[in-house]
Amino acid sequence: MSTASTKQMVFNDNYWGPPRERQPELKLKTSKQTKASPLTYSHTIGRGEQTGQGFRYPVAMVVNPRTGLMYVANRSYEYRIELKRISICTVDEHFVGQFSTGGFGDGQIFWPRGLAVDKEDNVYLSDEWLQRISIWSGDGDYIGKWGTGGSGDGEINRPAGIAFDSQDNLFVVDGSNHRIQKFTKDGRFLAKWGSFGGGDGQFNFPWGIEIDSQDNVYVADWRNDRIQKFSPEGNFLMKFGGHGSGDGQFNRPSDVAVDKDGDIYVADWDNDRLQMFDSGGNHIYTFLGEGTLSKWGIAKLDSNNYMWNELQDAWGLERVKYFEHPIAVDIDPEGRILVLEPYRTRIQVYTKNR
Repeated sequence: MSTASTKQMVFNDNYWGPPRERQPELKLKTSKQTKASPLTYSHTIGRGEQTGQGFRYPVAMVVNPRTGLMYVANRSYEYRIELKRISICTVDEHFVGQFSTGGFGDGQIFWPRGLAVDKEDNVYLSDEWLQRISIWSGDGDYIGKWGTGGSGDGEINRPAGIAFDSQDNLFVVDGSNHRIQKFTKDGRFLAKWGSFGGGDGQFNFPWGIEIDSQDNVYVADWRNDRIQKFSPEGNFLMKFGGHGSGDGQFNRPSDVAVDKDGDIYVADWDNDRLQMFDSGGNHIYTFLGEGTLSKWGIAKLDSNNYMWNELQDAWGLERVKYFEHPIAVDIDPEGRILVLEPYRTRIQVYTKNR
């Protein structure tokens, strides 16, 4: 087992990847919503750490529904590639270990982008720089890799989100090819759909992906500022969203998740929020974040008392409770909603009110 860390994603005509510098402004936010929240904040997981119990620019996560183990891909920084790693922990904040490190060799990672777990509990990671899917056992032992850069059938160009269907086929968001591809888990090409554009079934740098209990496919169509839903065969079913900051609008949605009730959660990346929709794509609620210090964070501050004062001097606890560029959202086996924030090196955890 080894180490890792990460950076945030931006896009302009010449660049699509981690920003060179951290954006310093943290906005104080307010919500005008008057109805009761359908979710209750539970706790936060994580702290900034170069290795071990903590994260370094985490960009992807997945929870194994059978073991309860959560895997978090840390992208770190290009000048500290030894900090890149995949962390293993639980939603209840038990740190288990880590594996992989930054580099270009087998079993190493460079620009991790998506995570998924198959029915044999193996961990799959998409790497947009290395143009490949890497595979490890649930304990972090390297198994293999597949993937070839390009635009032909079965070739990939900056792969992003990945997800398994009920038959253990892997769906890959082929980001710079503006399409979805379907593979067997050992990398054999099965199908594809999508092209560049803004029409139904087209994409503009798609990012996150989700597959529901009926094997329907949801895609966060990043630069089109919308979510699209498809049948298991790739037939267009519906879309919702549109550019903006109002309820139901998006500013670069990065990920999507669906719970067992069919409700949909979207990481609204550049609006610094999480939005919740019903199964028809109708807006239910907007969440700005309720983050508190994690057990890991409190333990570190208690062992370095001067850091409590530094935290207050820097931002203060009230300001850092809000989401800042949430990059991923997932649902654990207990139905808890997990929201990953790279800049804040944490995961906020929510439960659904019944």
